[in-house]
Amino acid sequence: MAKRPSLAEKMRQAVTPDTPPAAPMAAIPVRPAAAPPQEPRRAAGMSGFYASTRAGKKKVTAPLDPATHKRLRQLALDKDTTSEALLIEAISDLFIKYGKPPIT
Repeated sequence: MAKRPSLAEKMRQAVTPDTPPAAPMAAIPVRPAAAPPQEPRRAAGMSGFYASTRAGKKKVTAPLDPATHKRLRQLALDKDTTSEALLIEAISDLFIKYGKPPIT
């Protein structure tokens, strides 16, 4: 079975059609890369930025209609805080309402 052509190589040829194709990757010697710095372990499939302040924490989500979401954001602006801080406060109040210890 023939090897599929490289999309990147085809794009390079489209930009500079007069240049000959590049040498195959196997001909270029490869040095082993240095070990990347240790990061907190992430769940499978997670990628992107990982804040160290959120290590060991879980996210909770709830669907809100756009008007309610806008009201939450506006309240956060009015109180000069974040939506996340308001949600943590609300969950803490919910725990107190049901006789559980508040979030510390």
